[in-house]
Amino acid sequence: MEHGVTVIAFVFFAVFVGYTIQSISGFGAVIFALPLSLIVLDRMEILPVFLMMSTIQSFMVAYRDKKYIMFKEYIIMFFLASLGMPIGIYITELVDPNIMNILLGAFIIINSGMNLYKTIKKKDLDTELLVRPQHRIYPILSGVLQSAYGIGGPLISMYMDKVTHDKRTYRGMLSLFWCMLNPFIIVGYLFRGEIGTSHIKMLMILFPAVLCAIFIGNRIIDHISKEKFQLFVHGLLIVIGCTMFI
Repeated sequence: MEHGVTVIAFVFFAVFVGYTIQSISGFGAVIFALPLSLIVLDRMEILPVFLMMSTIQSFMVAYRDKKYIMFKEYIIMFFLASLGMPIGIYITELVDPNIMNILLGAFIIINSGMNLYKTIKKKDLDTELLVRPQHRIYPILSGVLQSAYGIGGPLISMYMDKVTHDKRTYRGMLSLFWCMLNPFIIVGYLFRGEIGTSHIKMLMILFPAVLCAIFIGNRIIDHISKEKFQLFVHGLLIVIGCTMFI
């Protein structure tokens, strides 16, 4: 399907902002850009394109920050998310996305609001870096939501908040997570015949926005402090949580 210049320009801007956010924090591109894009495009016109762009963008960021990645913890995180992916594929047609958005949004706002408060009050969050058994459900649910609705970022980022507060480890591990997880979902789309030449064309049109976003995101991460990074991440999660009620 052909789209006008206005539509492409609107989606290009949404992609640029969303992937700048993800280039800084390691998540947020799809969950920011997708709702805006759905104003002018159908979901399956653009979601596979976003996942393909996220895979490439995340690989580039993960490669840049590879020395900061905690590979043992990453393997656990990825394995748990992989368990949730088949469930997500199954429930896509069973659970209303609007109900899922409301429940997830409320959970994100409460959890991230508490962490934002602690950061502002300058409490020592590093003393709370302990992954307890109940936290392991986050990667599983992230895999469910990512394969079902493309919105697994908030939960896996909340899990990472229990793993590390180092900005490069945080960003690098989330980026590696997406460039390993998303291809499984993309392959599923391919087998179901839901990716065609129109998606490749849209990818080529929009990817310059991703490259610009990576460039700007890398410059910001080089200069942002640990405290400001935490404020950015928790503030971003609260904003994302609020938008899920729309």
